[in-house]
Amino acid sequence: MDTSARSYEQAVEKLKSEQPVPAIWLFGKTGSGKSSIVRFLTGAEEATVGEGYRPETKTSRCFDFPDSKEPLLRFVDTRGLAEASYDPSEDIERFSGSTQLVIVTVRIADHSLDQVIEPLRQVRASAPQRPVLLVLTCLHEVMGTVDLSDGPDPFEERSGVATSIPDTLRVLIDRKKKQFDRLFDSILAIDLTPMEDGFADPEFGGKRLKAAILEKMPHAYRQALLAIEDTGANGQGDPMSQRQKRSRLQVLGSSAMAGTAGAVPMPWVDIPAVVAIQAHLAIKIARIYEQEITPARWAVLSGAAGSRIAIRMALRETLKFIPFVGMAASAASSFAFTYALGMSWDWYFADLRKGNVPDPEQLKVIFAEQLKRGHRLWNA
Repeated sequence: MDTSARSYEQAVEKLKSEQPVPAIWLFGKTGSGKSSIVRFLTGAEEATVGEGYRPETKTSRCFDFPDSKEPLLRFVDTRGLAEASYDPSEDIERFSGSTQLVIVTVRIADHSLDQVIEPLRQVRASAPQRPVLLVLTCLHEVMGTVDLSDGPDPFEERSGVATSIPDTLRVLIDRKKKQFDRLFDSILAIDLTPMEDGFADPEFGGKRLKAAILEKMPHAYRQALLAIEDTGANGQGDPMSQRQKRSRLQVLGSSAMAGTAGAVPMPWVDIPAVVAIQAHLAIKIARIYEQEITPARWAVLSGAAGSRIAIRMALRETLKFIPFVGMAASAASSFAFTYALGMSWDWYFADLRKGNVPDPEQLKVIFAEQLKRGHRLWNA
């Protein structure tokens, strides 16, 4: 590993230790829908989620998305709940200080829940201020031939009152509320099913789930979910290629890391880290599209932002002398600039791969558009 790569990795590790990756603690039995929630939130394929987990404690594992180098989100999955002897003490010690939200998944028809409820009491007591979202899953298991997702969502509130919830579900939901009394802050019912199962909406309740998570997550961590949602199309509503998805998730991960570096309160301290993140981002995107960064191409890539980078950097660092305001402006600028550069480079290398000769002037236009988009994402 060369000196540049080593310095870059050391800087990234330092940033991750100073600003933890937003983490969601998934708490539920095996088969209760935890993996389905991860796939829905990230858009990752089942194999990616399954292979991405690494052991973290004796009874829990972690999944960093899109990767462990520059993750946007971390999911903590508790595996030991099926064991009557599960003791949450080790997990509480390991995760209580680093998770911002607990999602408890429960199959709507599962009534044997002591193995979930008792350890959840300890998890809840360890950090009472951390929100707990109780998510009831697999609704179709109790609906017989009725497709709950075919038509208006009965759980959508209209005029402040939820209407048309089938009696079968209402009774079961009320029972779950009693079972988990004082152990959750919000409750919702969803049904994330495989496409091949043939339900009208395989992501029934998904929008409500995402809204609930965004509401419960601290504002500083909401960008991760909002940004992932932003990668769903190529700008014209068309599906993206696998290369585009990989590239844009890399852009988001690097942008989030640059935003973290930009929040360092000492003037000029973060510039080397941000520049290193941006340089490595260009290399990673080029590799995804199997393109080479030649000196001529690098001149075009770095010219996308023109002289604005130096001017904005200087202004941004001056703002750091104003406490809090400076930090916010610095983090926002670092995120938005890195996002704009990355998205511009994504377009450039994608165009090269198609056999085209990208227009440098068009690259500058794309940079300007993506810079605005980056600021909107940060302030969402």
